[in-house]
Amino acid sequence: MAFRFENHETPIDGVRRIASERLEQAIAAAGLRPRPGPDDVHEIRKDLKSLRALLQLARGHLVKATRGPENVVLRDAGRTLSGSRDAAALLEALEKLFGTRERPKGEALHPIGGQLVGRIRQQLQTEAAHSLTQRELRTVTEMLSSMRTRIPDWVFATGVIQRGSMLLAAGLEHTYRRGRQHYRIVETIGMENATDELWHEIRKQAKALGYQLRLLRKIWPSALHAWIDALDELSDGLGDDHDFALIQQRILQLPFESTDTEEQVNGRQALLRAIDRRRHRLKLFSLNRARMIYVEKPTRFVERLSVYWELWRDGGRTGVPRKRSGDGHSPGKAGHKQSHTGNGPALSRARGTTEAAGHEQTPN
Repeated sequence: MAFRFENHETPIDGVRRIASERLEQAIAAAGLRPRPGPDDVHEIRKDLKSLRALLQLARGHLVKATRGPENVVLRDAGRTLSGSRDAAALLEALEKLFGTRERPKGEALHPIGGQLVGRIRQQLQTEAAHSLTQRELRTVTEMLSSMRTRIPDWVFATGVIQRGSMLLAAGLEHTYRRGRQHYRIVETIGMENATDELWHEIRKQAKALGYQLRLLRKIWPSALHAWIDALDELSDGLGDDHDFALIQQRILQLPFESTDTEEQVNGRQALLRAIDRRRHRLKLFSLNRARMIYVEKPTRFVERLSVYWELWRDGGRTGVPRKRSGDGHSPGKAGHKQSHTGNGPALSRARGTTEAAGHEQTPN
């Protein structure tokens, strides 16, 4: 089945199913013979990131004693796979900036710039040629296989509801809030004063939120796809910015030769300035995307999606969405509790006025 919740299953069953399917997919890719290629490794790492986002989404009820260790397993497995893939990603970034050896562009068209770019390219090609060892692949496979066997024993604190939040709302709000907090720091201190680490954190939270909205996308596909597209644009733009920053570091770390002339030093500076210009445009675009994505307060964002969730769940069971009272609350007693079997709504019931369908705020 797809990476999303289905109407016929309880949210807890959905978490377990999705985790099992993603792990099986990653384990199969890690076991490819003679060994997984760079694209396969990239897909495995995406599976691991999506699993971490799933654990984060379920943080309201998947107890920390379960969630914490499993998150560490996924993190460590991803790090084991990172070396060769990171070099391949930087080769792609270098091509975006300065073209290929056969078809250079920009500053690489100049003899000095082309020579420096060639030195960086040679470094990265050497690193990318390093294949994962069978021992590393076996370690990752064993880690993920062991995690898969533990899924039936994951502990969900289904009897506790805090501030009206159900299974998925706490995790969704946490991810949205963290991304919004980091974005607002950039707004406060100014784009040019934000560190590479801060931009990278915004990207990580945007990717996590994108994975989480993919899990929920069936509740209103057209609306959520707009958010997912905007989050992809934000994370892709900041991903390029991060890779370009690493290319800059490589250029700065190239040793100077005693025979270097002033022209050669100036050529190095020209490369760095060219990258700065590209990074400035990426940051400006990403900041504008973040303004649209994080326009709502976290509680309001989750309340709105909670309404969509309830209408989807009710419509899936009866074919007709349940009527809602004029103030935006569901009829019946407040504080409805979820059973220990995982039945019941997974998102918090909305507080305040329900936004009419078609009037939700989505990025253009």
